Amino acid sequence: MHGIHRSHHLFTHLKRRGIVPLIDEVMLPGPDVPDPENVQGDILYLFPKVAEDFIFFRISDVIEFKKRLASFEPTHGKQVYNHLLAIHEAKAKNAGWVTIVQKQIAFSRPGLNILGLTERTGDDRFDVYCMRDNKRFLGDGMPWDRVFDKPNPDPDNGTANVDEGAIHGIISIAGSDENVCKATTKETLLHFDRSIESQSVTILHGRARPNQFKGHEHFGYLDGISQPAIRGLIAPLPGQIQVDAGVIVAGYKGDPALGRRPTWVKDGSFMAFRKLQQLVPEFNQYLAKNGPRWKEFVPKVDANPPLSSEEGAALWGARMVGRWPSGAPLARATVRDDPDMADDPKRNNDFDYTVSGVDEPTDKLCPFTAHTRKTAPRNLDPYLSRQFLEAGSIVRAGLPYGGEVTEDEKKDEKSSEEERLSRGLLFVSYQSDLNSGFVRQTVGYANNDFFPTVSLIPKQHGQDPLLGGPPNSVIASANTPVPEARPGNAITVFVQGRDAENLEVSGFASPTYGHGVIPPPGTPQEFFINSRGGEYFFVPSISTLKDISKA
Repeated sequence: MHGIHRSHHLFTHLKRRGIVPLIDEVMLPGPDVPDPENVQGDILYLFPKVAEDFIFFRISDVIEFKKRLASFEPTHGKQVYNHLLAIHEAKAKNAGWVTIVQKQIAFSRPGLNILGLTERTGDDRFDVYCMRDNKRFLGDGMPWDRVFDKPNPDPDNGTANVDEGAIHGIISIAGSDENVCKATTKETLLHFDRSIESQSVTILHGRARPNQFKGHEHFGYLDGISQPAIRGLIAPLPGQIQVDAGVIVAGYKGDPALGRRPTWVKDGSFMAFRKLQQLVPEFNQYLAKNGPRWKEFVPKVDANPPLSSEEGAALWGARMVGRWPSGAPLARATVRDDPDMADDPKRNNDFDYTVSGVDEPTDKLCPFTAHTRKTAPRNLDPYLSRQFLEAGSIVRAGLPYGGEVTEDEKKDEKSSEEERLSRGLLFVSYQSDLNSGFVRQTVGYANNDFFPTVSLIPKQHGQDPLLGGPPNSVIASANTPVPEARPGNAITVFVQGRDAENLEVSGFASPTYGHGVIPPPGTPQEFFINSRGGEYFFVPSISTLKDISKA
């Protein structure tokens, strides 16, 4: 415990970070803790960054690529630790900006195959499917960007081992400012030169938002507060979920595939990349529309003085997200934002949704559907164990992309259809197993109407209002009366679909609202994020990269 306090004291000027390293002298080396010098640096400690370029590429000349890889210098965890220390010391002395650049490289399943690593990694999703195969499974209903839209997807059998149209790898360049990021991206492309297909290179630019919006995603909420603390490497804060190293890094305690991976997978991690477009004007208009009805959704606690419409809109947004724009958790700041709490790392994560006097999981203060409650669940005893929830943890490392909302968009309350004005989040997650991490959080949690599990009988809560989204629906009506049907009943309907195919549709009955009847706030649920595609990658260890370059 003394070492944890010393770590937070040493990095006191980095209190906004969700991940704070244990200082060297109290780090716990051993069989259950990876060596940071052998793990690429974004995985363990997160690159400190203002700008990050993601370079997607295909290999054109394997022999030449390996030669270039041999002299490529990815940033490892200990270097990131030193960068964080330098930033802290500069802030403590008011010494100005620290110039930093960091690099990382990862490969898709086809990319590993091209490089000669054809053994199964032990990650069943990565070894069988590319993300395009899982488009519908992940709930993505919108068209994908061309770079991610691999031809001839196979949702059943997967195309991870089909090279046609596949991305082979991704290089991440993270910098302390945009200029150093751009310069290093250019140098990196020159470094790999003709070993990669120039015509297939795609670069996505992640950039922190400016000035007072730094650290906030485009909807306006502080991001990255809740991250898992890896035991033996990270100094946990009050309320922070702690996980075994193997939940994030392959080859250690907590890795669900431990014992069935080839040796070259150890100290690596699986990366899920996703480009998420955010419809900001529409989101803001949705909050403003529901804000005046705050009395219908405010928690049954003291709400004096009464909320204004603007405060009601802010509360509606907090109930969608689970946190206020400042980062304060709704579970503790139940009616109004609390920037002081948000700014205190000893309080902004110290909650678990329990309510005094209530024995079961409850949505009294925070909806079960709130984004942070859906994707990072806490304390679902006795229905889901703490170990199960820990095993589903991911390290998130993304950045916003695109500019601020334009005046025309504000006036029209509608996002521009021009691609150059698009904005959103370049989502990145690290985990030792995609099914346990990214897929569980996306499909098992966010898109699952019945999660979180709060009783022995499944209860329908709805989808995550940020990451969720129903598939394109077909509206049909039937006039056959079912007198026994009541709202909330489970109902199965048999219909005839395309080509006279008989289809079975199951769900729960909900009332329709006729003329003059006002439905509850937020009905029907609206969604404001469109996935534009993504891919699964493996981030090899430093030693494995060296072995690849020599093979």
